[in-house]
Amino acid sequence: MREPSPMAGDNNLGVTVTRTLIPNLPPSYLSRRHLFPLIENQSGGTTFVIAPPGYGKTTLISEWAQNQSKGVIWLTVANGDTTHEMSAMLIAATRRVIPHFAPWFERDQPIRPTEVVRRWGNDLLATGAEYVFVLDNLRSPENEDVDIAVKLIEQFPGNIHFVAIRSNELAAIYGICASRGPIKALSVQDLRFTDSEIKQLAHNSGLEVTSDVMEMLRAGAGWAAATSLLIAHLQAKGE
Repeated sequence: MREPSPMAGDNNLGVTVTRTLIPNLPPSYLSRRHLFPLIENQSGGTTFVIAPPGYGKTTLISEWAQNQSKGVIWLTVANGDTTHEMSAMLIAATRRVIPHFAPWFERDQPIRPTEVVRRWGNDLLATGAEYVFVLDNLRSPENEDVDIAVKLIEQFPGNIHFVAIRSNELAAIYGICASRGPIKALSVQDLRFTDSEIKQLAHNSGLEVTSDVMEMLRAGAGWAAATSLLIAHLQAKGE
């Protein structure tokens, strides 16, 4: 799917623009299209992608999102974001897919975050189209408000496939997600690089992949970040 252009007026919402965009893939990214079937879900369904940092969660979903025919609403949240700031980013992210969406957001302030999501959901449902909503959650567990998360997910319309990227499980929201539709989940075991992927990544980096090199690269246990560091180390040694 072609990335929508930034909408005039987004800055008026006071949001960080890059956190409402599908992230670009790095030049050395290794395509992982074979994992796409594990992500796909129907409207109303939820896909969890759960693993510690460095397993390529965001880049995988970025590649998948860029190949979607449905409109993809992407929102990245981080420590320190208030619920009101997240509300503004949600509206800005949606306007990248649906220009001039939710004119009431500026007009009717102040609006409680739960009311913003309720109206957002109703307006999305009224379009009659299907969407993907990706929430890339970089917040640490101590910064999470489970009660608010449940209340917000309760407002999600039935015409969105919700994709949640997380570094930890949040069992308290599984029940409300299950009430919306089917749940899929990708874990560390799904995200680990296979031997063939490790070999391809090394080839792409210009390494001669001997049995000794593969043995060293397997020390990363398929963890994307560790594998990349090992490849960089071997390159620096002139392997």
